[in-house]
Amino acid sequence: MLEHPLVRENVIEEREFQISIAEEAAKKSSLVVIPTGLGKTIIAILVIAKTLRKGGRALIVAPTRPLVDQHANSVRKFLTLGSPACLTGQLSKKKRSTLWNVSNIVVATPQVAVNDLKAGLIPNNIVLTVFDEAHRAVGDYAYVPLAKGLRELCPGMLALGLTASPGHEIERIEEVTKHLAIKNLIMRTREDEDVAPYVQEVDMNWLEVAPSEVMEKISGYLTKFLHEQLNALRRYGFLRNRKNIQVRIQDLTDVRKQMHARSKGGKFPPYLFQASRRLSLAHMANHAILCVERQGVDSFLKFVEPKTKEGRSKHDAAFMKDVRVQRAFKAAKKWKGPSHPKLKPLLATVKDQLRLKPDSKIIVFAELRDTVQHIVALVKGLDVSVERFVGQGTRDGRKGMTQKQQQKTLARFEGGGFNVMVATSIAEEGLDVPQVDLVIFYEPVASDIRLIQRRGRTGRDARGKVVTLTTDRSADERYLWAGIKKERKMKRLVDKIAAAARKGEASDEGDIESRPDVEWKPKPKQPTLDDFV
Repeated sequence: MLEHPLVRENVIEEREFQISIAEEAAKKSSLVVIPTGLGKTIIAILVIAKTLRKGGRALIVAPTRPLVDQHANSVRKFLTLGSPACLTGQLSKKKRSTLWNVSNIVVATPQVAVNDLKAGLIPNNIVLTVFDEAHRAVGDYAYVPLAKGLRELCPGMLALGLTASPGHEIERIEEVTKHLAIKNLIMRTREDEDVAPYVQEVDMNWLEVAPSEVMEKISGYLTKFLHEQLNALRRYGFLRNRKNIQVRIQDLTDVRKQMHARSKGGKFPPYLFQASRRLSLAHMANHAILCVERQGVDSFLKFVEPKTKEGRSKHDAAFMKDVRVQRAFKAAKKWKGPSHPKLKPLLATVKDQLRLKPDSKIIVFAELRDTVQHIVALVKGLDVSVERFVGQGTRDGRKGMTQKQQQKTLARFEGGGFNVMVATSIAEEGLDVPQVDLVIFYEPVASDIRLIQRRGRTGRDARGKVVTLTTDRSADERYLWAGIKKERKMKRLVDKIAAAARKGEASDEGDIESRPDVEWKPKPKQPTLDDFV
């Protein structure tokens, strides 16, 4: 077991690759890219122990409150530096100010930390900040202003970024390293000699279903309505390089940006008002199609029914007045069968897993809270213990979970209190639940980062299994292959960078050699425990 003056005895297994990475990351600001389930938290703990032995305070930031709680628990479990301060917006400003100044380690969401930075609550002796899920440090995410502000407040601060999924484009990795002022990139792949002994296999499976007759009918009506809006946008000068069947959500988002670029001093000329109306209707139609194809008839009804009520917007009224939308709505209302044909194999997969191993832990991911609730009800019908896990916000009258509810749910799941957790994206990142036997994707995701994060919930302490449910000839197929393509591209990029680092050479991917922000270097000689202490 690993020994260190600030680490509790007999709590951390000695793994050379973790010690090696921590030793290197403690010397200069680093981005650590390592496969899920291989102890990014342990690496952070070791860097904290190494850094705080010389004095100062450490800050750990993580995207979600459940992840913040998990980090706080890890600090309590592994370090002898006292209980960390776990900061949330629910604490008073006075209380947070006190905790910043008396705690050796503070754990917070980035938005809370940014707010406290602006309010002048953060002391100037932060010597280390750990950015968990560091791939988020792009665009206007709170990691970006937080890192900049902390560097100004604490000029000598060390930054440690942790991620399993840096993205499939070198430009994204560069943006992360720039925003976090990273000077060193440390990568390990599943094939590295020092990592391979600790890698667990994950079996990947896809189950494809045929769309039901009612789904095809509803989708057909809505597609005709959508294409009418896209054709109109094309007459206004948008989407001329895209066929109707090629248009995706990002294309519609780009149209909105183009409209604002064409406006004069923020004022829309008359034709842009009409184009904007068509764009809003296209967004509605596209979302409705995704609901029925990827989620089911029930989710489609939950989306459109509020648009039939009094007090609806003009755009909602225009959407629902169209004869094709009305036919789709009528067909959905008449349907008495299962919401989606994916539900049957989902339930069968859950039953099969629990028959093989009655104490299995299973996570089912679904995009929408309505779908989560529907799946929970169906799994309960199997006489299986199941609970939902969603975010805190209340959306369209649908209540989320409080922080305490999230904490209790995760604790019960980890302790074997129930078998199946049905979750939205809130459970994608970082949650370390040991021995999750099976992860089910109710629908595939198009993002390589989200794909890796979801899959990483299993195969951590033992062999795992992932099942992805898809619908033939639907949006599911586009999402599935987009995610696979991006992940393959990311793996090639990571492998290329890692290989170049091992050889001490610069990669030719985008002329990395000319970029001064990142130091490309071979893995150092394995340090000894004496070096680490």
